Amino acid sequence: MSPELSDVKPIPAELPGRGNGKFAAVPDRFARCGAVLQLVASGEATTVSQVAKQLSVVRSTAAERLERLVAHGLLVPHDEPLVGRGRPSVQYRFNASAGIIAAAQVGLSGMRTALTDLSGGVIASETVDIDLGLGPRAVLDALIQLWEEQLGRVGRKRSHLRGAGVGLPTPIELATIRQAATDEDLRWTECDVVEYLESRLGLPVVGDQDVNLMALAEHRFAHPESKVLACVKVGTAIGCGLVVHGEVLRGVASLAGEIAHTPVSGNTKQCQCGNTGCLNTSASGRALVERLVSTRGEVALTAREIAALAQDGDAETIQFIRQAGRDLGKVLGGVVNLLNPDIVAIWGYLDDAGDYLLAGVRESIYTAAHPLVSQSLTISHASLGDDAGVRGAALAVLEQILAPEAIDRWIYDVERALILT
Repeated sequence: MSPELSDVKPIPAELPGRGNGKFAAVPDRFARCGAVLQLVASGEATTVSQVAKQLSVVRSTAAERLERLVAHGLLVPHDEPLVGRGRPSVQYRFNASAGIIAAAQVGLSGMRTALTDLSGGVIASETVDIDLGLGPRAVLDALIQLWEEQLGRVGRKRSHLRGAGVGLPTPIELATIRQAATDEDLRWTECDVVEYLESRLGLPVVGDQDVNLMALAEHRFAHPESKVLACVKVGTAIGCGLVVHGEVLRGVASLAGEIAHTPVSGNTKQCQCGNTGCLNTSASGRALVERLVSTRGEVALTAREIAALAQDGDAETIQFIRQAGRDLGKVLGGVVNLLNPDIVAIWGYLDDAGDYLLAGVRESIYTAAHPLVSQSLTISHASLGDDAGVRGAALAVLEQILAPEAIDRWIYDVERALILT
């Protein structure tokens, strides 16, 4: 089997955490292949001797596992340069090109799609306009078509895909979508997006709120040492993803971090959720569009266009964005007091305007949060740009399909299938 992309069964046949949450046991000779892969991918052990020492096994066992992973294209061997005297030892490295992950961030005003390798590195990405009012079937079918087109552009095929990840707006935001319903059309709140995509792709699919995936990516790629990280999205709507001790915090109803509908003092505007004074009505991209339209009579503005106005030095727009930051900071001050994070990262179209939003956020947080809580806090722009959501979606898939138990099972299933055929 070539160490490059190969047309084999997807990794794995199922995801841990579904059903009983465990894979069936594999024979001993297949066990711990995944643990070896994890050691090599992390750089903890890259030779037979190092793997044997880390796993407390004999060299022959370590060598057999390494060669099996090479045979399946997940590792690539190469000779270590000679240092001093003696024969060079064979080193192994993770082969990130052994498969492709399809990823998407589906937003209220657009959709970003991407393909990544098995390390989460982006191979191709693009943003397209999409109307969620078309309904989930139409939007998800369009998403699959976009992935197909991206695969073609990078010279790959559907058989190279190993899984797919998709980020979605929160259930509260999905419920506000005005959708032309027919007898055969599902509402977004009724659609199991993961099940639908799995049935169409025949692959493992992971779905989550887009802010959770952004927070995951920001943690893994930019702040891996962070103990409590909050990633705040300020786009058409506002959201907050939380990573606590390396794990995404979702809450009982998967609505942890739902700050968009926290009331802001002095705000009496009606929100689409039915309440009044929600943060979304004063600090989101949609709210700023409405404000500029009402004061200037301008039409067809987007959050990105508002950011561009601020970058061009438009004083009124800058004032509005900074006030939006202050309102956001008032709510985040409570989050900081409650969770004592070490990182608050701000992402979104309005944040692209420069430091205006962030300045307002800092002003309010440091006013609202207790000094002992905020003294170890870093408030910054998120680091991953437009690809934050899709990189998080890919990571969510990779952390499941490359889990040691998943790899053991996949290798066993593939080799058993070859024997049976």
